[in-house]
Amino acid sequence: MAADRGVRVYTVGVGTQGGELIGAEGWSMRVRLDEQSLKGIANLTLGEYFHAGDAPELRKIYQNLNTRLSFEQKQTEITALFAAAAAIVALCSALLSLLWFNRIV
Repeated sequence: MAADRGVRVYTVGVGTQGGELIGAEGWSMRVRLDEQSLKGIANLTLGEYFHAGDAPELRKIYQNLNTRLSFEQKQTEITALFAAAAAIVALCSALLSLLWFNRIV
């Protein structure tokens, strides 16, 4: 869906392909990095894949991504929507006036 809408997805892989045992809050689980899926998502959306083996590399990747991301502002004219809403309200008020008072006030 992102690719259809022109959204680029930049994926970041953290960890190892062999997998590691991590634990937090009394839970532990084995996790494995699926680089092929992350690369596929990045390629499909014309984004890029990055691998971070440790925290300093991850910080460097995020700093690099900040220079690549940009925001685009578009102005959209909406006065036609307000004019259409006003016309509908005027039409409804004339119709209700005709029904209740048998005349358009």
